Amino acid sequence: MIKSIHCRYFKRFADQTFDLSPLTLLAGPNNSGKSTLLHAIMVWNLALQKWLERRGPDSKSKAKERTGVPITRQEFTAIPLPSMDQLWTDTYTALKKDELGEGQKLGAPRVMSITLQGEDNGQEWEFGFEIRHSGPEQIHVKPREGDLAHLATVQRNVAIVYVPPFSGISVNETRHDRPYQDMLLGQGKAGEIIRNLLLAVSEHEDPTRWTELSELVETIFRVRLKKPRYGGSPYIACDYWKGIPDGPGSSGLPVLDISTAGTGFHQVLLILGFLFSRKSSLILLDEPDAHLHVILQKQVYDRLRSICLRQQGQLVLATHAEVFIDDTDPTQIVSFFDQPHRLLNDTERDRVREALKRITSLDLLLAEKSDGVLYVEGHTDFNLLKAWARVLKHESLGWFESVAFWHDNQGCHPKEAKDHFFALRGIRAKMRGVLLLDGDNRNLPDREVKADGLEILRWDRYEAESYLLHPASLSRFAASKAGGELFAQGVSEQVTNYLRGKMPPDVFQSPLADTSGYFEGLRASKTLLPDLFTHLGLDVPKSDYFLIAETMRAEELPAEVNTKLNAIWAVLRRTV
Repeated sequence: MIKSIHCRYFKRFADQTFDLSPLTLLAGPNNSGKSTLLHAIMVWNLALQKWLERRGPDSKSKAKERTGVPITRQEFTAIPLPSMDQLWTDTYTALKKDELGEGQKLGAPRVMSITLQGEDNGQEWEFGFEIRHSGPEQIHVKPREGDLAHLATVQRNVAIVYVPPFSGISVNETRHDRPYQDMLLGQGKAGEIIRNLLLAVSEHEDPTRWTELSELVETIFRVRLKKPRYGGSPYIACDYWKGIPDGPGSSGLPVLDISTAGTGFHQVLLILGFLFSRKSSLILLDEPDAHLHVILQKQVYDRLRSICLRQQGQLVLATHAEVFIDDTDPTQIVSFFDQPHRLLNDTERDRVREALKRITSLDLLLAEKSDGVLYVEGHTDFNLLKAWARVLKHESLGWFESVAFWHDNQGCHPKEAKDHFFALRGIRAKMRGVLLLDGDNRNLPDREVKADGLEILRWDRYEAESYLLHPASLSRFAASKAGGELFAQGVSEQVTNYLRGKMPPDVFQSPLADTSGYFEGLRASKTLLPDLFTHLGLDVPKSDYFLIAETMRAEELPAEVNTKLNAIWAVLRRTV
């Protein structure tokens, strides 16, 4: 069994070690490194095969065993590459100044290494390859010094099969030998060898392989595969009955070419074709859940584990599927959120699952810049806070205008914030958050929304828009909206008269000292504010209410606004 892989200078992994188990699930967002780990193992495998072919014990080569062997880009079937420097971290093939070791000079080769460490009958072994850049079209590979002592063990125990994501199936497919199949795989054309894989299974010396494959297809899809045929035509014939015949005949069922089936069917045929046609001790599956609905994901995952257990094979899967994650022990999952790490318990697994479901690419980018997040009930609330921070010249203004990481709570119910924050903790364990709720939520107990690291705040008034209700502020805004100084006096009088008629006298006279609780029950954004602007003949949607806030003066804001900004900043300042 392979216990770990260490990568140095390989693509995004400048220096990274991954522990593997009999079943290892790689979980994380797109472009986080899951496929890169699988590619690293495949590059190691290609290096081994090319070195054995040209320098191995059976190669009859007279060159020294430690002599590197060249691999051209045309021979490089592990992954598609436009240029060989794409294999190196940040494409740098020479050492940078901060990487120089003793006696090394700037510009010296940046030697990539990929090392597998394993165990055979209680004996541990290591086998690594050093890879040097020889130009855009070629690399040189050679085993690490001292690792050749384990060559026989590696040859006896390591057989790697890589199953890439499914790509479009071709209408016709001729028979290809193994090197050409590998070349197509390296070009990302897995769909063009499905029939070759199925043909190889049907011709395998062990006939039970075809029997088991076809029975699995029947169980999962309720159709029966016909044995592939090759001969009398340049193409492989690979058909299926649309259903399960009652006897040896077709029972009148239509016969269809596999190309007419759906992508989920093709995905499963590709996986099963690899599993049953090629010898393997380690199976690498890149997003086997792609194109499969939830029920089918569960069926396929269960079958994969069963087959690998029976064949005593090791399984490594890169996935986004919640079904796979839920069905896997957390200690068998490597999370690619933040730095790759193995999970420890069910809570961490739940966080990864929620992160895959809830965390967007933008969230990931913002989480890299800040360990703190603000939850508010919508864009309007966030824009109001930012405007008030500017009016008050509050020290949090820089956060609002630059690295602000905030999340729309999508209304007043706090569950969205709680679930999103739980998922964020799966990305950044030290993430802290602030949830600012409207005053209409004041009766909801904190225990309903409490989460470790999440501070809960509530406005005293019914909602954030209630803090815009200052006659002088609204008069100033309405005047500017109506056309400036020429209309200022008239508009100001209209605003004053309207508010005097709608607000209690004591509140109108002293809007910052509401002792009657008037603002606690007033839904200003639905009643007083839109009614006022309709009365004035002004078009001011709720999304523009922050413009009112920007015209306010510090002395027109209740002290609570500054208090809330202080409380928010007390949490977020420690995360910037």
